[in-house]
Order: sequence, then C-alpha cells, then structure tokens
Amino acid sequence: MTYAALPTLRTPRLTLRPLTPDDADAIAAGVGNFDVSKWLGVVPYPYDRADAEAFIARHIEAGGPVWAVCDASGLVGTVGLVNELGYWLARPVWGKGYGFEAAHAAVNWWFSDPARDTLLSGHFAGNTRSRGVLTALGFEETGMGTRHAKSLSQDVASHEMRLSREEWLARQAIDIRTDRLRLRPLEESDAAFIADLAREEVTRMLFSLKTGLTEDEARAFIHARRWRGVPGFALAIEQGGRAIGYVATGNFSGVELYYALHPDHWGKGVMSEAVQAFLADIFARFPITRVVADRFEDNPASGRVLEKCGFQVTGRDVGHSAGRLEPAPVITYALMRTRHQVFQDQGGDG
Repeated sequence: MTYAALPTLRTPRLTLRPLTPDDADAIAAGVGNFDVSKWLGVVPYPYDRADAEAFIARHIEAGGPVWAVCDASGLVGTVGLVNELGYWLARPVWGKGYGFEAAHAAVNWWFSDPARDTLLSGHFAGNTRSRGVLTALGFEETGMGTRHAKSLSQDVASHEMRLSREEWLARQAIDIRTDRLRLRPLEESDAAFIADLAREEVTRMLFSLKTGLTEDEARAFIHARRWRGVPGFALAIEQGGRAIGYVATGNFSGVELYYALHPDHWGKGVMSEAVQAFLADIFARFPITRVVADRFEDNPASGRVLEKCGFQVTGRDVGHSAGRLEPAPVITYALMRTRHQVFQDQGGDG
C-alpha cells in the first residue's frame, strides 16, 4: 500500500485523514504534554516540532496506515496500524470518547481486507483509559510483557493484547433479545412506522421528533441514527415481529438516552424492559462512564422508566420540543456505570 492510497475515514464526529507536513505543530503540542507522552513507548520527552516533523516524514515515506484524527477544531491525535494498533489523543479532548471512535474506524478498515485475521495492541500497566478502549473493541489480553518507554527512559510493564477477526465481526452485530422484545437497528422499511409514531401525543414528550413526519423525513431520521458501531444510533423495539417504538443514544458527548413508544403499548412495562436491556448492552459494548437522560415534567411515565433502570435526578432545566409551541420544565437524570452494575446485581428496584 502506498501513502496516496490511504483512505480518509469518517465517523459521526471525526475525520481520519492521511498525515501532512502541516500537522507538525498540532502533533508537537499534543504529544509534548507529558500526560500524553508518558503512555507512549516510542516518543521522547520533551517532544518538539522537529520530532513531529520526523514522525510525519517517516510515515509519509513508509506509506503505512497512520491517520491524523481531526474533529471540528483540527488535529487532536493520530491512530496507526503499523505492526499493531496504536493511538494518542491531545489532553484537552480526553473523556470525549474520541479514542474508541477513532480506533473503531481504523480497526474496521483493517478487517475490511479479508486476508487480515488478527490485530495486536497493548498498553502500559496503569493506563486504564486505553485498556477500556481496547477491551470495548474486543481485544483480549494474551499476557504481560515489558516495553521501553522512551519518555521515561526505562522499561515498563505492559499488557499485551490481540483481536481476532471472528471477535471483531461478532461485535459489529447488534441484536438484543428480552422475554418479549427484540431490539435491532432501524431499517429504511421502518419509515412508515416512524411516520405513524410522529403523532402529537408522542412528539410533545420528545425533543427532536416533529409531528406529522412524512415518510421521506422518517427515512432521513433513520439514516441519521443508523447503526455504525459507535454511540449515536437508534434501535427499533419489536414485539411479535412488528416495530412498536425505538430506543436510542446520542454520541459520546454525554451519551444521552432517549426513546419513544407507540401509544397502543403504553402502560405495559415495555419501555422499562427495552431500556434495561439497551443499557446493559451499551455499558458492556462501549467504554462509557455514564448515561444521561431528561424528561418533561408533565411526563411522569418516563420518570418511572428511568427510575426503574437506576437513573437518579440531577437537576431541573427548561427544554424545547418540536411537538410543543413553548419551552417547558424538564427534569434531568444520570446513571453512572458503577451504579448500573450494582443495580444489575441487585436486579433493579422494580
């Protein structure tokens, strides 16, 4: 593969593009932070513009798969697949889920070649953030070793990991089952149902679904929330082979939960069942620490769903709905990963 053949990859929030010489300043600023460089084996500290220029020139010449990770502000890290998966992110963007999102895109590109079977990676002992990303991608530990940390001038204990094609492909599917329900990705064939769901008694309790949606608008709604392997998707809730609602999450910036159910199925415990299953899956699938939600004050049924699933009230606000003429009071909620685990172990509060 040549440098020119390296594709640009896009995710819901990021663009992964080939490196250019103009990236030197951003790379030097990012890797030059000791909080970043101490977790990287091959970079010195201090790290300056000359180091960044050499890094860029080396990878442009070699033509290997190394991408600049860019958000709306510009370059915020790099991700590469030279011998193994490796990445770094600038300190100011930690905690946004960019690591998983960028690595997911790179790994998906890697396994798009059917000849590739296994991908290696690893992380220094104590790097819990990186471990969370790699585990969520499906990497499994193969043992402990040591790697030289150039920035620390010493050998450091390292967790060695591998990801098989079989495990990767298994994790790209999402199909959640409960006693009564199936949760699966929304499909274009669901457009008629989404349009029917967009009635006033439903939309006035939601924040973004407008009343009277056409089927073309419903298809656009579905496309924007399609399953791509990262947060920012919606799943249809099926019962008896028919869609009756949906449950969804926003992207890593807050990981907001939202959902809707056809009025014919209100008051039957369906949404609590769907949300509990959905939460269990996304906490297991993604390296997220919390999920947030909110509901209009005049929607107590949604409050009961959230409380049954372990959410706790965090405050009050004012929200706008496409189904209301005026802003209305909102109650906000959050569910931490740690509380969710305890809640699961105890079987919920009913």
